[in-house]
Amino acid sequence: MKEVESEEDLVSRVQKGDLQAFERLLEFHSSHLRAFVAMKLPVPHLIDEIAHETFVFSYRHIMDFKAGTDFGKWLRAIAFNLIRRETLRHQRLAKNRDKFLEHHLVQQAGRGDLSPEGKAIIFLEECLARLPEQQRKLLDHKYVRSESSREIADAFGQSESWVRTSLCRVRTALRQCIENKINASPEVV
Repeated sequence: MKEVESEEDLVSRVQKGDLQAFERLLEFHSSHLRAFVAMKLPVPHLIDEIAHETFVFSYRHIMDFKAGTDFGKWLRAIAFNLIRRETLRHQRLAKNRDKFLEHHLVQQAGRGDLSPEGKAIIFLEECLARLPEQQRKLLDHKYVRSESSREIADAFGQSESWVRTSLCRVRTALRQCIENKINASPEVV
């Protein structure tokens, strides 16, 4: 019967260049790491991607790992940093997409391309009408009354963070609603 090697022995072998020992570490930690990533970032394709990147990073930096410490904890720390990087990247993309859409609508309005009868305006009005009253009130405070996040937070009895997060979610829902209507429309806006 083959003796089961300790994690510390496997790490030591990997640090000496034994790839098979790293495969054994992967087998041992793979499901735990995927579960950790799934709890932090429940997006199926990103779970596999982050887990893979974590293992690649850990192999390339195995000499930085201190033998005798918790290898699983080290993997989770690497995964956490990769998750944070992915989350920040996604937030930047979403913010840039929102800015682009706003810029595009302003340009169209400046050229007179946005008439009250225009498809985009009609779709926006339809999507706004489908929002819950609380969300419409939030938009009213922001875009009709031009209130700051602090003023809106005070009016709703919430934090400024809640206001920013809620506005982001409402704008995203509106954008998706409009895009769905545009894609379903036989005519291009």
